[in-house]
Amino acid sequence: MSGEGVELGFTEELDNPLLFAPGHFPSKVGGHPAWLDPALIPAVPTCGVCSEPLVFLSQIYAGLDRSSNGFHRSIYVFCCRNGTCYHSNTAIRVFRCQLAADNPYYGVEPIPEGDGSELGENKSFAKSYNGHCHICQVCGGKAPNKCSKCKVVSYCSKQHQKRDWEKHRAECGQDEGAASSPYHLTKFSLLYKEHDLVIEREVLPDKENTDCNIEEIEDKYEMTEEDTDSLAEQYGKDEDPTFTKFKLRISHEPSQVLRYKRHGAPIWPVSTNQLTTPPPCTKCNQPRSFEFQLLPTLLYVLGVGKETGEADWACIVVYTCSADCEVEGYVEECGWVQCYTPIKS
Repeated sequence: MSGEGVELGFTEELDNPLLFAPGHFPSKVGGHPAWLDPALIPAVPTCGVCSEPLVFLSQIYAGLDRSSNGFHRSIYVFCCRNGTCYHSNTAIRVFRCQLAADNPYYGVEPIPEGDGSELGENKSFAKSYNGHCHICQVCGGKAPNKCSKCKVVSYCSKQHQKRDWEKHRAECGQDEGAASSPYHLTKFSLLYKEHDLVIEREVLPDKENTDCNIEEIEDKYEMTEEDTDSLAEQYGKDEDPTFTKFKLRISHEPSQVLRYKRHGAPIWPVSTNQLTTPPPCTKCNQPRSFEFQLLPTLLYVLGVGKETGEADWACIVVYTCSADCEVEGYVEECGWVQCYTPIKS
């Protein structure tokens, strides 16, 4: 991230999952989180409404221009898969992790693309143990529990162990040296499908287009006719002038799923549920400022919202410490979900 102007994120599928390993410093959506600090992984966050473990949604790599703590820097977003929980803002959680240029895990530059031989212990997305702590077979989070029979596969919670049992019991105890295949690579996964986030600078046209190009989104993401009709209906809400302004701004790049501008400001899709002053940093008490937002286009990329009860939001806005204070491990930041109807904070 350059820090100058607005940068846009677009999803792209990768054939080589090794490129999502932590040593590549990925910005991505779905799958397991690529933990920047593999030794101090936080406990898997839970939903403040239903108490179920949250699911990894996205992470953004945004290193700072300094060699000290923050040279490597990633922001992680987790969310609840239960759409009925979004009447409360506790259905999402955000975490920040920072490392200095001189650290025990990585060099200054990312591992060259296609080089899987140097990943070593950092292939946390493909193991139940990353060389530093146990990783949940289902969600990729910190896993204090093990299968009591084989004592090889690890889990973050009883919920995820139960979810994995049908698949794991066929393999349990057969090979003590190998864990089950990663849960997020199976068709039964509760996780979101993994995508790379390609970052490009926003270039505004001389004259903004007043029509959102639904056909472009349909072609890019191979959407069904039902998806297209639903999206067109949302982009036709001209009754709200805030939405009209939002639509005008994204119309030149309608397939964007992320907008990044450190210390900038979000563009709100609707006039209600806007957060004006985020709470201060819990570590240094300095004000938090806007860093990025995830757009509703991401829901269509991930195939979310097709079933009753699935998550549906207008945008997710992330605020982080404006002072970029140094952290050890992971510190929680502020995530604000804007829905089309009012929510409780």
